[in-house]
Amino acid sequence: ETVTADLSLNNRTPEYVDYEEYECSSLPQGLMVFAGVCLGISFCGLVGNGIVMWFLGFHMKQNPFTIYILNLAVADFSLLLLFFLLILAVLTLTTSCSYLYNFLYFYIDFSFIVEFLCHFFDLSSLCLLTAISVERCISVF
Repeated sequence: ETVTADLSLNNRTPEYVDYEEYECSSLPQGLMVFAGVCLGISFCGLVGNGIVMWFLGFHMKQNPFTIYILNLAVADFSLLLLFFLLILAVLTLTTSCSYLYNFLYFYIDFSFIVEFLCHFFDLSSLCLLTAISVERCISVF
């Protein structure tokens, strides 16, 4: 005989799990301080690269060398902006972790796109540095 009055939830399926009952794990204190320091450094880098882009883009006569430096500043600015947004997203998601399950799939897609763009801007920055170095070495010869 099947007892229909037994309302135990031992055989729950995953889509009916109450996520709010789970304890939210927060980041350790040292990691939060490290993330804050990284946010501060990347913000200073954003301001510095923004000043370089403004100065080289609008206030100097453009020659090939300043174009290289301007492109390098744009690539570094983009990389720092993505890093800043990624750290900010991680800190935001850990502080509002009761709603973490709603943003999990969005965060996975977001981190994949940001990782790809970080690699792209990092490699473009390194290629620009190589081009600047080769051009300066050739001009010395």
